[in-house]
Amino acid sequence: MHAKPIRFAIAVLFAAVALVQTQGQSQGQTSGQSVERVFQFTYTQAPQGLKEIANAISVAAEITQASLNADAKTLTVDGTPTQIAMAAWLFSELDQPAPSNQATKEYRPAGSVNDVVRIFYQSHIQGPQNFQEIVNAVRTVPEMTKVFPYFGQNAVVMRGTDSQAAMTEWLFHQLDVPAGVQPVQSLPAHQYVSPGATNDEVQVLFLSHAMSPQNMQQIVNTIRVIPQLTKVFPCTSTGAVSVRGPTATIALADWLFSQLDRTPQAAGPSLQEYQMPGGADDVTQVFYLTPATTTEQVQSIVTALRSNVTRLVFPDDMFNAVTLRGTAAQIAAADSLIKQMNNP
Repeated sequence: MHAKPIRFAIAVLFAAVALVQTQGQSQGQTSGQSVERVFQFTYTQAPQGLKEIANAISVAAEITQASLNADAKTLTVDGTPTQIAMAAWLFSELDQPAPSNQATKEYRPAGSVNDVVRIFYQSHIQGPQNFQEIVNAVRTVPEMTKVFPYFGQNAVVMRGTDSQAAMTEWLFHQLDVPAGVQPVQSLPAHQYVSPGATNDEVQVLFLSHAMSPQNMQQIVNTIRVIPQLTKVFPCTSTGAVSVRGPTATIALADWLFSQLDRTPQAAGPSLQEYQMPGGADDVTQVFYLTPATTTEQVQSIVTALRSNVTRLVFPDDMFNAVTLRGTAAQIAAADSLIKQMNNP
């Protein structure tokens, strides 16, 4: 009863993909020799879309010989039968109108172990900048080298191990949220720990107060500098910040984020302090300066602290504050220096 639709789908696929065989291809199918295939674009016409699909196929399928003819709307690839099979699957999925079914698509190369290709689709479209920020986050936080956007479908193509794919997909859907909708303010709800991993977690933090892009970037920079995290990426349109690192360091980042995610009127004047767990002599403190302190004076204080106390210092112009991390003795020295330089 289902034979006709199946035959029709196969016919459409082979009509869309022209196959040019090199001499000896019949042997190549079993020996792994090179096979050439020409794909004819049907739905994708814009030059940028053609390039994005060609890039995704070339890198995800690890094809080194690929030629895009934008005028003829063709993509010619040369690779092993396994590579060509993956390229054909990707081409058939990407050279399509925007799909109504945005469920994740998956492909596993024949005979492979712990190797998967997935395509994710953005559900809440908020413009190219938001999409690019999500791509940057899912490329860097899970340490993925093969992540490629296709803006024509608001899709992301990735290839990696099963654990990388799981983290990437989780993060993608964490960041794909509607504009103006405040996610649940619960750290466990936005936390990911890879199965079997120890002391390594991903956290997505969401602002509860509206911030300008400049103020949000200042928060991001503070979270990078003070906890010394390298994987910190913002999505400015939704107020989300993705961080990855050791558990104790992520806890410090969470605390800093909560200190900085407030309106200027709600900021100190009291000191705010965080003690790293485990009894280490490692303290982070937010020093709130007098309201009349100018930007130039804040920078002078930061320069003095970096020269005389610790390098882990970062200013916050929005709150007229300075965040510092060091030993208890360094924190005390910083307190004394700030009082000398910031008398009302």
